[in-house]
Amino acid sequence: MKTLAFLFVLVLLAGLHKSASGQIVTEDMPWVSVIEYQMPWSRMDSLQKLRKAYDIKYKWEEKAIELGHVQDIRIYFTRDVWNCRMEWVFPSWEAMNNPGWVRRTWEEVLPDSVKHEDMMAGYEWVFKDVVSRWKVYRLVTGTH
Repeated sequence: MKTLAFLFVLVLLAGLHKSASGQIVTEDMPWVSVIEYQMPWSRMDSLQKLRKAYDIKYKWEEKAIELGHVQDIRIYFTRDVWNCRMEWVFPSWEAMNNPGWVRRTWEEVLPDSVKHEDMMAGYEWVFKDVVSRWKVYRLVTGTH
């Protein structure tokens, strides 16, 4: 029920052209999806090694941007309780809700299905039973 109410509010906000704070909202402004994790500190090193071995080596993030699935990907490791933060900046609401874009991007950069399965097993282990929270917001500019 909370999810339904949240989505309803997002849809209402998406249709606004000027927010209560005076910020201008237009259809071409990007959407940002943020997931924050409370990851056991013992797994942070493994996550960084996985990122080096796959995401960075195969330039997955650059390919996702090149293919137009996202405008930017940012990953932060903090010293906070929410110690891992992943942000995806999408060009539109439709792009954010485009199922399968992650898989399609990986098929482009890593067509070897065995390596792909190894990578997924590593990520599944790192994120197993990890507490997370998800936020979606829209970037706005200027005030009038």
